[in-house]
Amino acid sequence: MPANDSLWNWLGRQIGHVKRAVTTDVTKPALPASPTPVQEQVVPPAEAADASKVIYREEKAEEVEMPDRPGVKLRRTVIDEVIVDKPRETKSE
Repeated sequence: MPANDSLWNWLGRQIGHVKRAVTTDVTKPALPASPTPVQEQVVPPAEAADASKVIYREEKAEEVEMPDRPGVKLRRTVIDEVIVDKPRETKSE
């Protein structure tokens, strides 16, 4: 009956995951983040240089250590850009 044993083991793990999710307190505040310095650049990308121009670019990256897994970090990267399309030139005849 090894097939039944593996089924019961799997079912027990699933119940354990659900129990932990239900009993976890999600209202307590998160650990304070130590964000990396903000990098601001005004660099138009080469592939879109002919169609539009990037006039503002800001990249932010924040890392937080996961409380239940030491040595594992959660990283969030955000890129904000302001892009201006070049007006199309019309041919006048």
